[in-house]
Amino acid sequence: MKKHKEFEKWANKKLQEIQKVLFLEHFDLKPIKPVKQENDGSSSAFNFPYQTIQIEYSKALLEDWKKNKKDDVLGVLVHEMCHSLTDPLYGTGYNRFISKDEIENTRERLTDHIANVVLKHKLI
Repeated sequence: MKKHKEFEKWANKKLQEIQKVLFLEHFDLKPIKPVKQENDGSSSAFNFPYQTIQIEYSKALLEDWKKNKKDDVLGVLVHEMCHSLTDPLYGTGYNRFISKDEIENTRERLTDHIANVVLKHKLI
């Protein structure tokens, strides 16, 4: 059980760093927690319009962290945090009464956000 707490402390720190890099400081990032079902994979939940992010980690992710595969684990955490950027477009696509303008506006906001991340962090 102690390893869970050590992992969560490490992961929460990394998630806060990722949150800053992705300009998601205005989102409420909840502390990471284990998935409810043992066989589930790691996941993220973005609650719109409340802008809360909840990341859940799998047993496999914890095991990778224990094996010191921290780069692999970090990749999963970044991926899950990026869902907060892409979920508005995903949600818009599933809305039954969308217009071309609505999906285009969502697409442009997402594109601007990603472009600003690249420019701010001088990734080019």
